[in-house]
Amino acid sequence: MGYLYREVVEYKQKRFAKILLPLITILCILNFVVILSDLRKYLNNFHYVITLLVSALIFVQFKIWRKCKRRYRYQIIDDELIIERFDGDKRRVELSIDIKQIIKVEKIIDKICDDIEYKEFCFSNKQNNIYRVIYKMDGKMYSFCFEPSTKFINKVNSLLKKKPLAS
Repeated sequence: MGYLYREVVEYKQKRFAKILLPLITILCILNFVVILSDLRKYLNNFHYVITLLVSALIFVQFKIWRKCKRRYRYQIIDDELIIERFDGDKRRVELSIDIKQIIKVEKIIDKICDDIEYKEFCFSNKQNNIYRVIYKMDGKMYSFCFEPSTKFINKVNSLLKKKPLAS
C-alpha cells in the first residue's frame, strides 16, 4: 500500500461571515419594509441610491455565502498529489499530478511574474502561507498556488527527495 496524507482547508473568516450575513439580510428586509410603508415619499427621494446599495449588499452576501461553503482537500495518495474542491456537497477533482512531475515547491513572497500558466487553490488574500508548485506535464510547464500546512509541504518535499525529478 502507498503513502496517504490529506488535509482540508476552509474559509477562515466563517465567524465573521455568520455575523455579517444575517446583518445584511436584516438591512435588506428593513429597506423593503420602508419602501412598502412609504412608497410615495420613497419614490421622490433617494430611491436610486438605496436600490443600488441594497443590490450591492445582496451581491456581497451571495459571494460571502459561496466562499463559506467552499473547501479544498489536498491529499497525497500513492505518490500522487490530488486537489479536490468541495462546493457544499459537490466534489470536484481540480488537479491530480504525479509527484515525479513536480519540479519545485516554493513559498510565495512576491506576486507571480513569469509566463507559466497557473491556477490558484486557496482562500487567502495575504501572502503568509501560500506555496507555489511548478510541475511539467505533456512537455509544458504549469504551476498552481495553494495554502497547505507546513506538515503537508514537508510530506511533499520528503517524497520529492525520494523520487527522481521529471525531465
